[in-house]
Amino acid sequence: MNSDKKKFNNYAFIDGQNLHETVKKLKWYFCYHKFFDILRDHYSVSKAFYFIGYTQDRNCELYRDLRSAGFQLSLRKPIRYLENGEMKIKANVDSNLIASLLMKLNRFDKAVIVAGDSDYYLIAKYLARQDKLFKILLPSRSDSSNLYRSSLLMNNKIVYVNKMEKYFLKRNG
Repeated sequence: MNSDKKKFNNYAFIDGQNLHETVKKLKWYFCYHKFFDILRDHYSVSKAFYFIGYTQDRNCELYRDLRSAGFQLSLRKPIRYLENGEMKIKANVDSNLIASLLMKLNRFDKAVIVAGDSDYYLIAKYLARQDKLFKILLPSRSDSSNLYRSSLLMNNKIVYVNKMEKYFLKRNG
């Protein structure tokens, strides 16, 4: 970062499942090291909290990659359930992310939220009103709630991750 610029202490709060589903849908290989660099260099993020479900039998390599990239993991044990005869796994990290953000509210200058579902709309709106929202990185326009786009408070706060491909992503295959 240029030493002439004021150094900010912004925190990123990332819904890992939300981001993962978009990346999977776009068929991208996602480089977490580059993503962390983008958060640090473009959004002045000093700490990035990655909320994700924890399963002992899966994702161990992913957890290692995230930690080595610089993310602080917040793991939640998922629930397993049957839906239409198929076993599903869901971690519901939304409440953990929001609670963590609120508990850390006085420790950072501004927040960067990486999630697109409507569960985060009210916290993003609250942060915008308090001048504590730097950006909300929505995975893609099609995978994001219309609430964000309809809010005047968030008009200049929205960045679409799928439009940032040239910075840190490469296509699979």
